[in-house]
Amino acid sequence: MSLNTVKPMHSEAQFFTTISGDSVDELVKNGIYQIMTSGERISSRAGNALQAYGVNYILKNPRNRLHNLRTGAVRYLARELLAYFSGSLKAEDGLAKASKFWMSLIDENGNVNSNYGYYVFYEAVEGYGNQYSWVKSVLLKNKDSRRAIININQNYHKSDTKDFPCTIGMQFFIKNNALNCETISRSTDVITGLPYDMGFFSFVHELIWQDLVESGMRDLQLGTTVMKTTFTQIYDKTLAKANEVVERPEEAVFFETMPAIESAKETLADILSGSANTHVMKWIHQHAE
Repeated sequence: MSLNTVKPMHSEAQFFTTISGDSVDELVKNGIYQIMTSGERISSRAGNALQAYGVNYILKNPRNRLHNLRTGAVRYLARELLAYFSGSLKAEDGLAKASKFWMSLIDENGNVNSNYGYYVFYEAVEGYGNQYSWVKSVLLKNKDSRRAIININQNYHKSDTKDFPCTIGMQFFIKNNALNCETISRSTDVITGLPYDMGFFSFVHELIWQDLVESGMRDLQLGTTVMKTTFTQIYDKTLAKANEVVERPEEAVFFETMPAIESAKETLADILSGSANTHVMKWIHQHAE
């Protein structure tokens, strides 16, 4: 099916649309439909694009985080996860190992700002170590907390940087005995952003959930991972890739899943040391090759 002939999959209230799916593949495909049927033409620094506004992407099963409909997408996610786990803002040591594209965004020191793992696992929070530990701590103290937030786009990013982080932040909250994760994104490319951002956010979501379970919240359930996007787009330069997603027959796709996080403590140890002792981290390292 060509993108020029798709029909709307979701009704749209003014400036607000919700796309819900059991997998990242479903979100990406329906995101393409939404943009193609309701988007507006824009011109931006990154190029000309078709853009929709106020779209919420809801991943109902955070473990279905792999984008199987595009060749090479699983390997790229694995490489990006390892870059995030390293926490290095220096592109050569981090994100450029996933894609050389990141070298086009470096500053005079060779750094980029969009290594989201730095803000989650490494940026210092006085008295808590890092933002991950902050989230865990406030939820253990009060399951109704509204303070379980990880900030990504920071005040110090407001400059002439080429790499202005698209994600503003992540918030975690417990409702109906389920841990939910909501991220706020200023702008999300449905082809090169959504599948990999959702992949990382859902991984962190599962990791914090498993950590809370191990810390005493035995009956806590894993809720939904949500990306609330102000702008979401398909760039003209990636239109062929969008068509690839829509037109690829599902019977020709090998659908793979990432192993569950069995131990938050051991997985965190792998993340912070660069090791691969747990099943899930072995899988990530193997698929990044």
